[in-house]
Amino acid sequence: MKKAFLLFLFVITNVVSFAQWNNWTDANSVKRNLLLAQSKGKTYFSQYHLYNVREKDIFSSKFKKQTGESLYIYGLDFYYSTGTYFRPSYKSKMRNNIIAIVKKQWRERRAIPSFSWHLENPYVTSDFGVSMGCRFHTKRKGINYPKKHVYVINEILNNKGERCGMGRYKDDHTNNVSYPNPRKWFIDQCKEVASIINEFVDDNGKPIPIIFRLWHECENSWQWWGSGMVSVSDYKKFFIYTEKLIKKYAPKSQIVWAYCPNRDWNTEQEFMLRYPGDDYVDIIGYDDYKLSDPYKFAKSREKARIVSSVAERHKKIAGIFETANTCKKTNNVFFKNYLSKILLDKQVRLGIVQIWGVGEFNHQSQYEDRKQFLNQPYIIK
Repeated sequence: MKKAFLLFLFVITNVVSFAQWNNWTDANSVKRNLLLAQSKGKTYFSQYHLYNVREKDIFSSKFKKQTGESLYIYGLDFYYSTGTYFRPSYKSKMRNNIIAIVKKQWRERRAIPSFSWHLENPYVTSDFGVSMGCRFHTKRKGINYPKKHVYVINEILNNKGERCGMGRYKDDHTNNVSYPNPRKWFIDQCKEVASIINEFVDDNGKPIPIIFRLWHECENSWQWWGSGMVSVSDYKKFFIYTEKLIKKYAPKSQIVWAYCPNRDWNTEQEFMLRYPGDDYVDIIGYDDYKLSDPYKFAKSREKARIVSSVAERHKKIAGIFETANTCKKTNNVFFKNYLSKILLDKQVRLGIVQIWGVGEFNHQSQYEDRKQFLNQPYIIK
């Protein structure tokens, strides 16, 4: 009898936990759950590349094979299914793969995707092999970036500029579709993303909620929406313009919007410099790949404290959207000695933390480090 009661208690506890942390039905309930977790000192753990849209078996998860775990939140990117660089047939395949992943994970686990969008630059039709399309490199040979179009976001906002979106650089710009200016091009890209989001519905046709991180690492200059290519004022306008376009073309969508600089700021004022406003942001996050550096850990912890404080005052969710172990000497203790210490700091409250790369386990201690972290009571997965 005692064993039966304990088993019943175990089942009920787990059912209640499951129902509590992924009982979301729309954007508001996603925000509510994330805020609740944050207030209780808990953190949703998310993983980019949990499902790879470019693999033959898109439902196979390297992360799950390595850890035995599935997650309530997982990362995806609209990059491969939008823009004018990729051939239409490839984009169509990636689009279908994304939709299939989102629907399946919602149906089986009520798991939701956290999207990024590494959109190519309309004037730069290159890819990772030469220079990622969202990057801006005037000194790269063969790119031929027109320097007069450095401020392409200003052109989008003011309906200026020249012909763009000509297709693949390696195909000698043989794309059948081109655009008279970047605004026309950008509107089409937003329509494309919105048309994908419109397909995120359950078996009853009800929209599946998603997280959407817009124009991340904005204080850097390595992307065409970075500080060297757009003024602070225009960045805010561009963020809002993007969000309004997506909402216009996906009016039934359930989106939780995220603001996400990198770690290259020192004060709250610098961090919030490009913040578009509370009406357009639900998650205040940032990226930090120096978190595993023993010499920079103190600064990483301080940044987490600042973001937590800012989010609390704005009544928003706080989070880290990209981090990973980048230091060989901390390979076996990244989660225990670095990420955990951030999350357990008394001045830190993060509703979500996402790891970018799945990583390889080259030693048993690396597996144990991650597995022990995932089993901590403050981690929701």
